[in-house]
Amino acid sequence: MVFRKYLFTSRKISYMGIGSFIAGLISFVSFLIVITIVLKAGGNADERMGAAGFLSCLFGVAGVIIGIVSLVERETFRFFPRAGTILSLIASLLWGGVIYVGFTGIL
Repeated sequence: MVFRKYLFTSRKISYMGIGSFIAGLISFVSFLIVITIVLKAGGNADERMGAAGFLSCLFGVAGVIIGIVSLVERETFRFFPRAGTILSLIASLLWGGVIYVGFTGIL
């Protein structure tokens, strides 16, 4: 006899959570790419790298906001909202650190 496992639930996938995860992933991956390019150039970056960094920082902040809103949704699976919020928050903090160092000139 073959036993089939069925999952009966009223939960749905949180599309806002997936959007938050994608925004955080874009921000984090672009952070790695921009930092790698700037380090290979010896710290001398042009305006395009700064613009890419600022835009990626905005993606991270938007991902945090969308992730928090998707965590409040009822009857949804929580993996993507949690992962998206955490990834976006980490990327935003990394970009915030880079912007802070750039403004203060600590290094």
